[in-house]
Amino acid sequence: MARIGKLKNDSNIHNIPCYVSESAKKETYKKVQGTSDFLGNVVRDTMKYSLEEHRQRRKIPLTAPMTSDDMKVLERLFSHYHNAVRTTKVGLPRPVSLIEEWAIRYLAEKLDKGISVDIKQFLRELVGELLKLTSSFEDLCDDLLEYQKGYVKISKVTADPMTVAKLEIIRGMHDPDSVHLASAISHHNARKEKTVFVTLDYDTILRERDLIWKQFGLRCCDPLYAIYHAI
Repeated sequence: MARIGKLKNDSNIHNIPCYVSESAKKETYKKVQGTSDFLGNVVRDTMKYSLEEHRQRRKIPLTAPMTSDDMKVLERLFSHYHNAVRTTKVGLPRPVSLIEEWAIRYLAEKLDKGISVDIKQFLRELVGELLKLTSSFEDLCDDLLEYQKGYVKISKVTADPMTVAKLEIIRGMHDPDSVHLASAISHHNARKEKTVFVTLDYDTILRERDLIWKQFGLRCCDPLYAIYHAI
């Protein structure tokens, strides 16, 4: 991800340490695992069912080549996937988008070239792509969070329950975000060094960044701008 890449580059150039709390580490692994399960089970199985059910309802043989009608089925299906990830927060939205982009690009290239592809062949290629994708972002998660492999150190400082409670008074703030922020505040207080909390959560944390700074003395920002708050 370009934003994380810039953060890593900035921290290397300016020799600024990056930390992740135990709570954030656990949530990240949980989301990665949830995404893997979602892609490997929900997407693979429901896609097969939806494509076949659409064919049966229209009395089209399952072995017939895929057409633009099948792509419209996928359009509706991916809309449901995106909504499920957004509302339930069972996983990460980006991998779902990547699979959607791959599926439509794959089928579009075949159709444009006049190459016939049936559902069985498409699903076989899809499973291969799912395996590659889940493996890649699980490896990325390891590289990002494990100090031996990546550039992030694990902060052992735990969240203060009183700070968590005060944070949860803020509109929309709840566990685990309140715990992550409280851990950063405890880290800041324990190490007596400037601390910047980096996040892409514009719905809650970044929306309330000014209030968090005023009440707790913690800067929050998008990874793109972290270096300018840290130096």
